[in-house]
Amino acid sequence: MRFLLTLAFFSFLVTGLPSAAQIPEPAASSSLRTFFTVRSAQPDDTPPPEIRKEFEKDDGSPLRSVAIDLDGDGKEEKFVLCGIPSAAGGPQWLVYDPATGAARGIVIGTIVFVGRESDNGYPKLETYWKQGGAMSVVFRYKYARGRYGRVGTQAMTLWETSEYFRAKPALDLDKELVEIK
Repeated sequence: MRFLLTLAFFSFLVTGLPSAAQIPEPAASSSLRTFFTVRSAQPDDTPPPEIRKEFEKDDGSPLRSVAIDLDGDGKEEKFVLCGIPSAAGGPQWLVYDPATGAARGIVIGTIVFVGRESDNGYPKLETYWKQGGAMSVVFRYKYARGRYGRVGTQAMTLWETSEYFRAKPALDLDKELVEIK
């Protein structure tokens, strides 16, 4: 029942347009370190104004962010949430390193899954969001050459979405950003 309530909650958060390329298998649940959603994003006026140029679109509204140490160096990077959805339809997050001032790429999704596996010292990312109608989208990201880039897309029907979340650990919204055992 909790799964169905969680799925219903995310079904109404974001709508958008279908995407093209397909990758058939979701990441194994044991490979997930943690997750967070747009609910976790807190108001943040510390990012410099010039990072806004990284977003596809931006309306200048107040930014929100989620802080997490991605590369294990003891310093938190930030996922800075833009107020305008991407052209693909999902929320835009800029991966930003406040310590160096480096923008590390845009990821798109309502839920961001942070993996245990890494590329070049940064974890693999997977994002999910609900599109219009009965479709959902998963994007997979890999870190290379100083930035996150999308390496896979999966558009899913309601049944495929159900199977996708069945393969994940139970998402307790009160445990966002908590280590998944």
